[in-house]
Amino acid sequence: MRVKTQAKRLAILEAAKGVFLERGFSDASMADVAARVGGSKQTLYSYFSSKDELFVAMMVEIGAVMIEPLFEIFNNSANLPTTLGEFAIGFIRFATNIEVLALRRIIYAEGYKSNLGKLFFESGPKRGWTLMAEEFQRAMNLGHMRRADTWTAVQHFHGLCEAGPIQNLLEGAVTSVTDEDLIHAAEAAVDVFIRAYDVKR
Repeated sequence: MRVKTQAKRLAILEAAKGVFLERGFSDASMADVAARVGGSKQTLYSYFSSKDELFVAMMVEIGAVMIEPLFEIFNNSANLPTTLGEFAIGFIRFATNIEVLALRRIIYAEGYKSNLGKLFFESGPKRGWTLMAEEFQRAMNLGHMRRADTWTAVQHFHGLCEAGPIQNLLEGAVTSVTDEDLIHAAEAAVDVFIRAYDVKR
């Protein structure tokens, strides 16, 4: 009986990322990934039961490395406006990464056809946005932010961060943006949110 290892799992996820980026979701197959990682489909299926599960696990792993630590700055933040600013620029830089953009386009293209979008949200992003909602609730309880539905506030902040460079790159309206553009977008998003929700230092 083969023993599952974390190293093998990570190797499979890295191989899967390459296959999905090259072929998209529909044209990629578990056989392609098995060939890329250098093993059998049987071994691959012992780690991931379906292509959907493999794709979601790959995206969650990318998030764990690149974006999850960023959400941790909301854990009992001492200065919410400063924390929002740090998060906004980190999130926008993450979301405009060329590989992240390509993989998000796959989710948008395939998510409505299957359970892929829901699986991805429940397995990854929901945890981070929940942490932000909890911090917003704490700020409201302390009188540092006006009372509102915390999930609505999270969605508003998320939407403000997505506006501009991220949206333009996702849609292909532009092919590149400068770091100055990203910083400006982050500052604008935070400024609007602070004004709308009366966030205090």
